[in-house]
Amino acid sequence: MSGRDPGKIDMVDDETEERPITTFEKYVQSTFAELVGTMFFTFIACLAVTTQDLVAIAFAEGLAMALLCSAFLNISGGIFNPALTFAVCLCGGISPLLAVLYFVVQICGGMLGAAFVKAVLFEDSYYDIRGGCNKFRGSVPYDKYDSLHVLGVSPGTAVIIEALLSLFVYMSYLQANMDNRGKHLTGPLAYGFSITVGILTGMYSSGASFNPARTFGPAVASGFWDEQYIYWAGPVIGGLLAGAFYRFILGDSNKRLIMRD
Repeated sequence: MSGRDPGKIDMVDDETEERPITTFEKYVQSTFAELVGTMFFTFIACLAVTTQDLVAIAFAEGLAMALLCSAFLNISGGIFNPALTFAVCLCGGISPLLAVLYFVVQICGGMLGAAFVKAVLFEDSYYDIRGGCNKFRGSVPYDKYDSLHVLGVSPGTAVIIEALLSLFVYMSYLQANMDNRGKHLTGPLAYGFSITVGILTGMYSSGASFNPARTFGPAVASGFWDEQYIYWAGPVIGGLLAGAFYRFILGDSNKRLIMRD
């Protein structure tokens, strides 16, 4: 963080002289950007499930996140993910108050995006894809009597996979967009393509969410709450680990808590 503001991510060079940020920009613009960005991301992610194609889903979500992050990076940080918001707050990127506000609007954005998906699809098509909900059974048709994925992944294992892949995604964001040594215009691409890689890797095992808002919204709209805890526990664990790694080991000297000399 530079001296610009302790409650907002600084995405520009520390040497750049800037005017003070206004209260409107700090709270209203940034939270609205997170609301709209999360809404569009959830809408695109859920609608992409209609393709029933792993590569199409992975690239739709990854490219959508890269573009949205690029558009809103200097307004809100382009996070659009409650668990990543937690990690960014742990790293000192945003204040706890702003993190709480982001959490609320991101959850609301996820519900709005999922509601739009329900509104534009025919009922049969909508429920065929379970509203776009994540499920750790991958693309296998849902069967409430089937407790195993095609690969035999248990819910506990799915949590571990979600945690590790979330850690991968969040570290990509933190190092490319927050760290003074790594800030560059390709930061949003790193964030987006880490999501693409995560989905290609984890779709057929854990369901590959990495984002509680993207999972919670469709569950509210469709009523499919199965294994919802997987997509909260995994990303939160990943966020905690990403924040700890950055603060104690990987962060630059302005953000690292130990051995700063």
